[in-house]
Amino acid sequence: MTWISFSVRYLVNVEDLNNVESAGNYVRHRRAPIVVKEDEKTYTVTYVPAVSGEMIAHGYQANLADLATQRGLPVEDLAKQGVLLKRGAGDEVHNSNCKDKKGSDYELCVINEDVVEDVAGFMNPDKLIKRTSNIAFSYMIPALDAVKASAIASQFQVRYATKELIDTHKNENIQSLYNVETASASYVLSGYLNLDGIGITQNYPIKEAEKREERRKVALDSLTLTLTQFLFGAKRSRYNPLTEIEAIALCISEKPFNIPPINGDVKEYLKLVRSTAESFGKVLSIKAPAIAFYAKGVEGSVSNPVEVFEEAGQ
Repeated sequence: MTWISFSVRYLVNVEDLNNVESAGNYVRHRRAPIVVKEDEKTYTVTYVPAVSGEMIAHGYQANLADLATQRGLPVEDLAKQGVLLKRGAGDEVHNSNCKDKKGSDYELCVINEDVVEDVAGFMNPDKLIKRTSNIAFSYMIPALDAVKASAIASQFQVRYATKELIDTHKNENIQSLYNVETASASYVLSGYLNLDGIGITQNYPIKEAEKREERRKVALDSLTLTLTQFLFGAKRSRYNPLTEIEAIALCISEKPFNIPPINGDVKEYLKLVRSTAESFGKVLSIKAPAIAFYAKGVEGSVSNPVEVFEEAGQ
């Protein structure tokens, strides 16, 4: 098995990647409750700005569809347009040849038609077929050591319209004042990619899809593109956030091993991950997971990022 887990820490200023609702002329940013340890005996709950894993997964799948199309791999027509409408109770909206197939043959047919559903899964209750996603993303939330430095504030906006347009539509609200919440924080994101689950059915009998190695490569390249270029989230045209990668941790293992989110001192974090990886390998009698770690200014030099590559057990 080839299991890849990751954690990325971003410094993000002035973003509106994930708002959830509007009340009148006020648009709210997504928030999430998190538990923070104040001391040895005290925990507190606080609400912080957040970006949902669903939002991040949408960005990844859109990038996957684009990259797979460029490389000549099969992508379903709606996915090419950024409409990620997976196979559900009915296949009528899809240009598909899979409608009359059943069981593992149906799953194989679907993933042969669409790399996105191969990597990110689908479920069709009518066919009694479920394909679990091979890619997973956490919510993106402020790092626990930087919770108090996160903030949400509203920005005043004006929607302008001419008098002629207002008179034509007989609606004075065409021109209006409104406020949009923006957030800034040192965010952490974690997740995993099961490379061995790509290009092969999950329902028995197990069957392999076409161009399996090319599918695995494009899934990994799309993850690299998504994480390093911060290609996810909404409202990018006018609220494109000012983003800096503070640290990235990447782990490759034979069995599912998920590294923790990057919180606190990076040297202590790396020590913890290495120790856990070594113990994991010993317990399962396998090679210890390999860890690659990048942190800006790990040696105290903010202007000169350094790379630290560590392999547990060596």
